[in-house]
Amino acid sequence: MLSYNTQLLMKNQEDFDNIKEILEMQKIVFNLASPLQFAEKKNNLVVLHSKVYHNVRKQYPDIPSQVIIKAEQDCLSAYKTTKSNKCKITKPIEKKRLSMRLDKRLYSKDLKDAYAIKITTTQGRKSYKFHVYPKLKELLDKYDYKDPLIYENDGKIFISFCFDTKPTKITPSLAVGIDIGIRRPVAISDGRIFIDRKFNGEKRKLRYLKDTLKSKGTKSAKRHLRKLRHKEKHKNKNQTHLIANFALKTNADIIVLENLKGLKKKKNKFQNKRAISQVPIFDLRRVITYKAENQGKTVLLVRPSYTSQTDCVSGLKEGKRCGCRFYSKSGLIYDADINASINIAKLSKRPVSQSNYLTYGQVVVNQPIVYKTDTQVSALQASTL
Repeated sequence: MLSYNTQLLMKNQEDFDNIKEILEMQKIVFNLASPLQFAEKKNNLVVLHSKVYHNVRKQYPDIPSQVIIKAEQDCLSAYKTTKSNKCKITKPIEKKRLSMRLDKRLYSKDLKDAYAIKITTTQGRKSYKFHVYPKLKELLDKYDYKDPLIYENDGKIFISFCFDTKPTKITPSLAVGIDIGIRRPVAISDGRIFIDRKFNGEKRKLRYLKDTLKSKGTKSAKRHLRKLRHKEKHKNKNQTHLIANFALKTNADIIVLENLKGLKKKKNKFQNKRAISQVPIFDLRRVITYKAENQGKTVLLVRPSYTSQTDCVSGLKEGKRCGCRFYSKSGLIYDADINASINIAKLSKRPVSQSNYLTYGQVVVNQPIVYKTDTQVSALQASTL
């Protein structure tokens, strides 16, 4: 599911008042039904409807019956949610915001205008146009929406469309491995590495400011510290999505990730003390997973054991990793993260996404490989012919 918010365009003040009136009526019925449902032990729509409907019709005869029924359903859903989440409530739930989820009884598509929607009001159903952005136009042309949400904010009426973007399943044929790390957020088996030195510098600056404020301990320092934490949270969220989008720019149908449980556990308090993780690692894996599934790709989790110690060419656990380089027993030097990502991809037992440097069976190392002598270069070229 994908949601997109846009503003409803009003021709005049009357159109705005009609929509706001419906939202206020729905809020009134919700708050009338809430104490009655709070007193009930069971969540039963029929029982709630018998207690609410006729009383509301007597007090507010102008409220459309569909709005009353929708308010009852929303009220019942709110209590069901609190019960399923095991939340203890000591007083009836009160609705404060003007919002309502529309169903088939409250809206219909305008057949004359693809970028308009008909909404039930006290004056009957009226057609309302909405602001169409390029992304929204693309979604409307490609997908169908259902049960939009209308709400009031800062004196304006907005509508939120929900699109079912679940694609058809693709038969997996090609795999790509993604190695998630601390200094380098992702390294991909097709040879791509995400490095953002500017973001790293901003993280170091934020860490320095946080340490300085913690040492002061004043009220103003604590207030400033809360703002910095909020700022860092939003920066991390934005960076996580940038990295995930970068990683998924591939033709591969299978995304192979490591099961990173326990990755950030330290053997002692001094290990990786100055290392900066660009983004929360498990958040990154979560975002990559759901974005890949939305694109119809299959996500596999594999054990990360020895992926950094195995030679991606020979497949043997020989060679040595030193920093960002992997020194193979044959004398070749690979990028260590690319080597690990290829080993991760190979664990899927599928053909691995290839590039244009050197081919060893199904694996391609899309990273400059440093040779020690010209003899080794000629020997390698002869072996691949």
